[in-house]
Amino acid sequence: MLKIIISLMISFSFSIANDCAKCHKKDSENCQKSIHYTLKKAINITRNAWGIKDSNVTLQTLPLPKTDIKKPGDLVDDFLRRKCLKCHLGNRSSGEKGMKRGLDCLACHSPHQKNGKCQRKKISMNKCLSCHNKEFVGGDYLGLFPKDYDKSYRAPLTKDGRYPPQKYGIDFHHLSSDIHFQKGMTCVDCHNKDDMQGIKKISCTDCHKNLSPKNHTSFHKKLACSTCHSSWNNNSYELSVFRDDTSDYKKWKNLTLQEDGYLTHFLNKAIKSKRKIPPKMPDWVAHKMRDGIWYSGYRYKRWEHFNLANSKDGKIMIIRPLFQYRISYRDKNGKMILDDVSEINGKKIEAWTPYSPHTISKNAKSCESCHNNPLIINPKKTSYEVLDLQIPNNIVNGYKLTKKQIKKMTSEKYKKIRAKMLFGSKKD
Repeated sequence: MLKIIISLMISFSFSIANDCAKCHKKDSENCQKSIHYTLKKAINITRNAWGIKDSNVTLQTLPLPKTDIKKPGDLVDDFLRRKCLKCHLGNRSSGEKGMKRGLDCLACHSPHQKNGKCQRKKISMNKCLSCHNKEFVGGDYLGLFPKDYDKSYRAPLTKDGRYPPQKYGIDFHHLSSDIHFQKGMTCVDCHNKDDMQGIKKISCTDCHKNLSPKNHTSFHKKLACSTCHSSWNNNSYELSVFRDDTSDYKKWKNLTLQEDGYLTHFLNKAIKSKRKIPPKMPDWVAHKMRDGIWYSGYRYKRWEHFNLANSKDGKIMIIRPLFQYRISYRDKNGKMILDDVSEINGKKIEAWTPYSPHTISKNAKSCESCHNNPLIINPKKTSYEVLDLQIPNNIVNGYKLTKKQIKKMTSEKYKKIRAKMLFGSKKD
C-alpha cells in the first residue's frame, strides 16, 4: 500500500485546465483567482502565525523548504508542503480513504463524455468531502467529529475482530448532522459557482427571507445565523507538530493514526521492519520525497463551550483556533533544534478565525449558551485558565468582543427578558 501511495505522489501530473478553458475561458480565469486554486488564505495565516511577517504568497509561489533550521519560520514552508497542502487541485491523493480526487478541473467536475460534451451532472458531495473533512468545515455537515489519535480511542471491533476502516484517515464520533443534510441538500445547493469563484457571497437570507420576529429581535441583529443555529462546533486546541529527521519510530506504535494516510502506512511498515527505513515523507506540492517525518497531535478536542468575536463584516460569530501550534524539530544527529516552541516574541503561535459551523438546526441554542458561557463571561476562572482558553487577541479578519458587548450579555435588561421568557409576566 505504501508503494501505491508513493507512486500516486510521484506520478506525472498532467494538466487538463487548458483543455477546459477552450470552452470555459471565463470560468477558468475565475477559478485561478479563487482560494481553492491559490490556497492563499490558509497558507498566509499559517506563515504569519509562524513568524513570517506580511506573508503574501500562493500555492503557486510558495518558497521551497529551507535547510538551515533555527526558528519556526524556517520550518513553516516544509510543514505546509508536507502536512497542510495535501489537498490541492494538482494532487490526486494522499492515501486516506475518501480523499482521492481528479486533477485540476476534474478535482470538482466530472470528466467529459465520449462525444466531447460536458456532463451536466450536479457536483457530488463526495468531491467536496475529499478535501473538506476532519477539523475543517464539511465533515461536520454529516455530523462527523474526529476522535483523538491514541489507539485507545479507536472504534469498537467488528464481528470478525477487526477495526472498521477509517475514512479520511481517522475515526469519528457521530454527532447530530446539519438539518440541510437531513433534508437531502448537498454542498452545491448553497455553494454555487458564483460563491465558489468569489463573485457573490452566499447568505442564509437568500433562501430564508420570512424570518419569525419572535426571537430575531433588534438586539440579535448583529449575530450571524450560525452563531445561534449551529448545534455544535469543532474546536481542536494546541496542535503539537514535530519534524523528526531520525529513525525513532517505535514510540509511535499507539499513535499511527494522525489523520495522515501516508504516515499511517509508513509507521505500520517501519515499526515492524527488521531493517532501518530512512525517514522520508512526500512534498505534496513539488511531488517529491524529502527527508524527515512530520508527526502531530492535539492537546484536546472539544464540542462544548465556544468563543465569540466580531467578524470583519460586523457580525458576531463563533471563532476557533486554526491552529494553536507547539513546534519541535530534531535534526538527523538527534539534536533538538526547536523544543516545544509555542511563542514568538511573547506572542502565542496561533490564529483564531470567525467561522460558520455546518451543524445547523431549526431550533436555536439556549440563551445561556452565550449569556452564561464561562469562556466569554469569565474566561480565566478555575479550569479554563489551566486549559488556556482565554479570549484570544490575534483574531484573523475580526476582533474580540468589547467590554461593552460583554457587559450587555450580563445586564439587568437581559436577565429580565430571560426571566419573562422562562416564567412569564405574572407577578409573585
